[in-house]
Order: sequence, then C-alpha cells, then structure tokens
Amino acid sequence: MSNIKKSLNLGSKIKSARKGAGLSQKEMAKILGISDKAVSSYEVGRATPPVPTLREISTITYKPYSYFMEPDESEEMDVPGKIAKIEHELSEIKRMLAMQQLHQIEQTQLTDSDQDKGS
Repeated sequence: MSNIKKSLNLGSKIKSARKGAGLSQKEMAKILGISDKAVSSYEVGRATPPVPTLREISTITYKPYSYFMEPDESEEMDVPGKIAKIEHELSEIKRMLAMQQLHQIEQTQLTDSDQDKGS
C-alpha cells in the first residue's frame, strides 16, 4: 500500500473513530491540546499524527491502537491471522479498561481525601 493510501486510510479511521465517539473536530482538538486544523489535516491525510497523539486518539475514541495501524478489513486475511488480530485487539481493550479503572480509583481516592480534609 502506498504512503498516500496509508495516510488516507488512517485519516478516514481517525474521522470515523472521532464521529463514533460523538466528538467534533474542535472537541477532539481541545482534548488533545492541538488545533482543530491539525485534526482536520489528520483526517484528510495531509498530516500524520505523532505516535503519542495517535495513542491519545485511541484512548479518547475507545478504539484499540491497532485499529489505526492495521490495514482495512477488505484486505484478505486468513483465519489464524484474524484470530491473532482479535486477540491483539482484546488485549488492547483490556489494557484500556484497566487504565480507566485505575483512573477512576485514583479519582475516588482524591475525592475521599478532599472530603476527609473538610471534616
């Protein structure tokens, strides 16, 4: 696959993930700390996001990082390849869920700590 096709493919995946998460370009840009023009550039394939930005996009859109990096489903893949892909995506999802749970626990502890100080 050519670099142009890869950029367009990545861009369409970013756009699809953003829309699936119910975010506008401006909302996603604000979360990422970048301009909405940068988000637009990623989506149309004019620019490729740096790996840390792509990982953050993965997190805020609840898509595994591999979703953005792998070729389209339309490309042929054998059954063992599909199973390996699914296993990898499941491990990414488990990692993201664990991170979210840890974040929620930290937030709860901070809230409890603040309440104790007020008592």
